[in-house]
Amino acid sequence: MSGNFILAIFATAAAVSAIGILIPVLPIYFLDITGSPAAMGFLIGITFFVAVLFRPISHYFLIKTGLKRAMVCGTFLFSAVIFCYFLFRAFVPIMLFRIIFGIAIVFFFVSVWSLIASIVPSERRSIALSIYTVSFLLPNFYAPWIGSRLTGYMPYFISGCLTVVSLIICLFIDDSKASFEDKHGFWKTLRHKDLCLPGLIMFSVIFADASVTVFLPIVALKRNIGSYTLFFTLFSVSTIITRLYFGRISTGANRSIFIIVGIFVAFLSFIAVGVAKTLFLVLLAGILYGIGFGLMDPNLYTIILEKRKDFSITQIMAGYGWFWDFGYAIGPLIMGLIYKRTGESGLYTAAAGAVFVGLIISFIYFRRGEHVEIQKQCTVR
Repeated sequence: MSGNFILAIFATAAAVSAIGILIPVLPIYFLDITGSPAAMGFLIGITFFVAVLFRPISHYFLIKTGLKRAMVCGTFLFSAVIFCYFLFRAFVPIMLFRIIFGIAIVFFFVSVWSLIASIVPSERRSIALSIYTVSFLLPNFYAPWIGSRLTGYMPYFISGCLTVVSLIICLFIDDSKASFEDKHGFWKTLRHKDLCLPGLIMFSVIFADASVTVFLPIVALKRNIGSYTLFFTLFSVSTIITRLYFGRISTGANRSIFIIVGIFVAFLSFIAVGVAKTLFLVLLAGILYGIGFGLMDPNLYTIILEKRKDFSITQIMAGYGWFWDFGYAIGPLIMGLIYKRTGESGLYTAAAGAVFVGLIISFIYFRRGEHVEIQKQCTVR
């Protein structure tokens, strides 16, 4: 592993740890400010609405700034917003901070993913991406648990300090070998079936994800389920184990199988958390969700990179990330409306239904891909 790869892992782990500490804090904090689950969902989601709007033009900013400067800028904005969260208890300033946070997400995560994709050889991409994504998942092992046990200004202070650590690490990254060549543009890249359909599959899961990352703290408190943050801990552990093991044996021949199985297991996890009245079922749901996510996510990203080698890596990352941001943007808002009208049963029925749609899309996409591959082989023969 190169020095840049290791630095990217630590910078990402610090930034994601900072975000993870606030996972159990911000939903309740925003609900206290607004007094409405829908308004709380809006404050969570507006960050990702901004990211959705900013993604199409992010490539041009990266050309001007470079990956390293974009990562530094992103972490600086992270820290500034987090330190200000606790100082302003009003809807409008919090909304403005969430908008800035959305820009920071695009700057940092498009840059760091593009850097990883550009420095990792194609033949080692599956295992390298599996190793790198541990930096996203390991913080779930401890960050939400830490955040749930801090009070007052402390979660914001510790979270902000971690973003400063990430910023310092980014200063030592060398992006001189990263390529920015782009012959297609964002929208043409986004519309291609080899990005659009995998993106829709991921969108279905990220849309459903709001039911746990945003509303699980509220639902668990309502159901008197203590230690619910262990859901995120077990999600992290099972995802890490799944990615590291299956990343070593992932090939072009079995990636579609891993993805389909992963989506199905994720579907079961949302059903489990929807009926959970005890901590045991919540933890089981966390394990299932981690296994499903661990099978699906790195394989989807690898398939896109391998099938669309003619597209710019920064545009691929911006396009694929667009589906993530769109799911994070509308998921909290729509899930908030569903929760307000139907309660927990409707919330998790909608979540499971969204993932089931992703499962259907995956069957259609991979079956068509296998059919095309068979036709090519027959033509060659």
